[in-house]
Amino acid sequence: MILTYHKVSFIKNDKITVNVWNFIMQMYAIRKKIVVYLDDYDLNDNNQVVLRFDDGYKSVLKYAVPVLKFFGYPFEVFIVEDFFNRGEKGDKNFLDKKDLEKIIKSGGRLQYHTKSHPDLSIIEDEEILKTELICPEYIKQLDKNGFKFLAYPFWKYNSKSIEYVQKLYNGACSGNGFAENNKYSMDGIRVEANTKI
Repeated sequence: MILTYHKVSFIKNDKITVNVWNFIMQMYAIRKKIVVYLDDYDLNDNNQVVLRFDDGYKSVLKYAVPVLKFFGYPFEVFIVEDFFNRGEKGDKNFLDKKDLEKIIKSGGRLQYHTKSHPDLSIIEDEEILKTELICPEYIKQLDKNGFKFLAYPFWKYNSKSIEYVQKLYNGACSGNGFAENNKYSMDGIRVEANTKI
């Protein structure tokens, strides 16, 4: 089971923000499972859980990471290049390089979530796909153990994008009804404000 989060905060301002107290209860609920990195994930093992955080929101570092450290859980943070660059330029909503260094020290691994977060299912142009799917070196250098997996924005992909992803990554994450549940289309549950685990 892959649990996909976006934001964690005390203030609920949209449906992708999980309240900190709910997050703590969710982490408590999975304590009898085996929480693993994607590198170690077995799609057929119902006892395994991967904790995935998409987009690179700063609230993950502020609110989720202390809880994850308390439980000793490994986790994955999927970075969008454009959002990361916004963080580097001072946008307080997104993680910057110093934040990502703290995440790695806290047991997180960094993975890629495309350049600009497009719907890959409607892109047929190979040059655009290359631009979106190839993780640039300056991002890859942030985590020597990371960037082996991709997460499809909006969970979606087409045959061309998945074919390209297979050349670049060890696997890829989808979910919420779009996944074929194989290594390059791993299923996942989008955790929202009211999700019960």
